[in-house]
Amino acid sequence: MTTPHQPGAPVASSGPAPKPIAGAATTKATPSAKGLAGARAAGKTPLLEFIGVGQSFPEPDGGMTEVLHDITFSSDRPETICVLGPSGCGKSTVLRMVSGMYDRYVPMPSKGECRVQGKKVTGPHDKVLTVFQKPTLKAWLSVRGNVALPFKAGLWGAKVSPEERDQRVDNILKAVGLHEAAQLKPRQLSGGMQQRVSLAARLVLRPPILCMDEPFSALDPQTREEMQELCLRVWAQSPCLALFVTHDVSEAVRIADRILVLSTRPATLLMDVTVPAPKPRTAEWLRSSECRDLEQLIIRRIREAATRPGGVINVDV
Repeated sequence: MTTPHQPGAPVASSGPAPKPIAGAATTKATPSAKGLAGARAAGKTPLLEFIGVGQSFPEPDGGMTEVLHDITFSSDRPETICVLGPSGCGKSTVLRMVSGMYDRYVPMPSKGECRVQGKKVTGPHDKVLTVFQKPTLKAWLSVRGNVALPFKAGLWGAKVSPEERDQRVDNILKAVGLHEAAQLKPRQLSGGMQQRVSLAARLVLRPPILCMDEPFSALDPQTREEMQELCLRVWAQSPCLALFVTHDVSEAVRIADRILVLSTRPATLLMDVTVPAPKPRTAEWLRSSECRDLEQLIIRRIREAATRPGGVINVDV
């Protein structure tokens, strides 16, 4: 009988195993499906659960490509979970499973279950919203019109009174620093401001879970840092579970409560590490040896995983 891989254990390699960081972070053993079932039986319904999730996609030649293998993790509270891993390992596939936004012709997941608030995800639903790499805005609408647009959909609009909608839009525009630009059109905004509008249009609905697929990757470094700080402020005011896909290890260490590290495909969960420093994290801590050691450990694990067949390294620091 083989022993299953535990997240946080070093990936098999010819070199020495990386040393643990004393006091820098705690690596959790990923809960098993049995453990998650026990938590539900005790009356604790996780906000999000992945239970033995696997995913394969059909190829033109009739074969199947396995992308995810036996992914299990859960979250029972609002927090920020950053997902890191080599390019093409299935990070965005994880987000698509959570949101239910996937091709109807390819069942997702192929194995296991993804559950949101205790319910199996079988298609699009109103508990999860996604912020993409490029802002998805209506060119003919103002900033305010774009932020208020989701309320026109019956899925959300019917649940909120007109008065509350206006109040929510006012509040979120102030929170993201766009209340003075409310009447401008998207073409009049910088890339960072457009992404703020896109973020506000999701947060105004107060979703329990927010998926973010490399939302700041196209921004310059200064604007990217400003957006990271904005997210920290907004999430402190309106807590939600944020699943944040990134290639930037420094970004993950800056904004995450937990960091999940995936291997190359078929991706397994290598690490589930909790960042101990309170948020917002000080510049002193971000320059500390503790932070540096954590970043290097994560990079080392990703590089070790990329030695497997099909691995591609694409990691920013």
